[in-house]
Amino acid sequence: MLTAKLYNYVIIFIFIFERLLELVVNQYNKKMLTKKFSLKVKFPREALQMRIFHSLWFVALLVETYFIGKILEGFFLYFCVLILILAQSLRWYAILSLGSNWSVDIYQMKGHPIIEKGPYAYIRHPNYFAVIVEFMILPFLLGCHYTLIIGSIANFFILKRRISLEEQALEDQFYKSKFENKNYFLIKEFPRSIFKRS
Repeated sequence: MLTAKLYNYVIIFIFIFERLLELVVNQYNKKMLTKKFSLKVKFPREALQMRIFHSLWFVALLVETYFIGKILEGFFLYFCVLILILAQSLRWYAILSLGSNWSVDIYQMKGHPIIEKGPYAYIRHPNYFAVIVEFMILPFLLGCHYTLIIGSIANFFILKRRISLEEQALEDQFYKSKFENKNYFLIKEFPRSIFKRS
């Protein structure tokens, strides 16, 4: 039985490693941004809450795997793996498109550029869209149905608040006029408006 669950553990730790890599990128970008701009961290507890929530989500995956989780087989296995690869590709495409401007924290900066290349030409928050997909597909793949339901619901409300705070920070930097005519993906509009409308 433990051997059968080994695949679950391997996949979970791959995603944990990815999160740790994101934190390394975050620290590097913070140093770069500090050199370029006068930074002011807005909502300092927000990033900590996100870290705690994601950590608890991984703990839930590990615990549920230990008791009842079992990886899918056949078509659904390959389908879920494909979706997760696409979601992670979108996430890293978004991170690379933002370059040193990507951060886990919410900053207020004067003279900060508006990034409209890569996935940001079509989706307002591609990184969070990838996270939503991950929170649904990864537990489903691993047979962790309790984590799927509870985690997805909690993630919805947490991201809704997070995006609201980010939008507030942008408006405080006088970006509202730049964005007001663009209907990009927003959690509060999900699933009504995922892609930009002409």
